[in-house]
Amino acid sequence: MYYNPYPYFVYPNYYPTWVLADHSTTQQPSRHLVMPTNPTNRSSFPPVNTNKLKTSAKRIKVIMQQAQLLTDKIDDSEQFAHDLMNAAQQSNKTEVDKLIASTGVTMKFETNYTPDRIRIVFTDSDCCKLTLLLSW
Repeated sequence: MYYNPYPYFVYPNYYPTWVLADHSTTQQPSRHLVMPTNPTNRSSFPPVNTNKLKTSAKRIKVIMQQAQLLTDKIDDSEQFAHDLMNAAQQSNKTEVDKLIASTGVTMKFETNYTPDRIRIVFTDSDCCKLTLLLSW
């Protein structure tokens, strides 16, 4: 038996043409086996409204600026990078949050860390999130 991995495409006969001895008899598939088409192109989705997408794009720029403050501080200051990494490796959440806030980050963020990385999620209410994952 031939297995068809593509359920929406049905061979005219259930075997590939190279299996059949007589290639001259090609038949059309049954109408109930063919994927339905909609000649009027009506979509089951609502019409496209880009207002919320554009608002999210504007608000994510602010989040990216906040993340830029943190990454610039890590890049510019060896002492800050050391202190942040040390506090995260020691699981000192209050110190990690205090250090991140000291860079000028004013929006809500959550931190998770392991011995080899830190993950910071910046959140802007229910609109957008930006996850910053830094490894060491």
